[in-house]
Amino acid sequence: MTASRAGLVEAGEGRSSGDVHPGRLLVGGLAAGVVVNIGEFALNGLILQETWDEAMRSLGRPPVAGASIAWLALMSLALGVVTVWVYAILRPSSRTGREATVRAAFLCWLLAYVFGFGWSAALGVFSAAIYWATLPWSFLELLLGALAGVWLYRAR
Repeated sequence: MTASRAGLVEAGEGRSSGDVHPGRLLVGGLAAGVVVNIGEFALNGLILQETWDEAMRSLGRPPVAGASIAWLALMSLALGVVTVWVYAILRPSSRTGREATVRAAFLCWLLAYVFGFGWSAALGVFSAAIYWATLPWSFLELLLGALAGVWLYRAR
């Protein structure tokens, strides 16, 4: 797939309202990812830390630390970039930028958290308590991240 087919354009090229701007996408997306990482640390590293430690013990695994945390942080940064990218794709077909932001955050939350993490609750790998605590929190953190990321993406 070429850059133009993916909606990406190079600096200086003609742009339509549907073009995605790679440099601003990266800046806004990484900012959104930082907001998500802060939320993830607050929820999982502080509020649910004991619950996570117990869940990992029940699986015969050590507590989440080191390389696992780094990997999770990178995935959150990537989620931020994808969320702002989805915003940029949805914006031309949305009535307002706010509508596009909420739709992008909701879609990414649905795929990453509801479906992406839902398997663990459905199979009993992690407790339903962790899953249900994570869902509203993760939507809020992703929405806040999307708002911050989109603000930077739209800044000229």
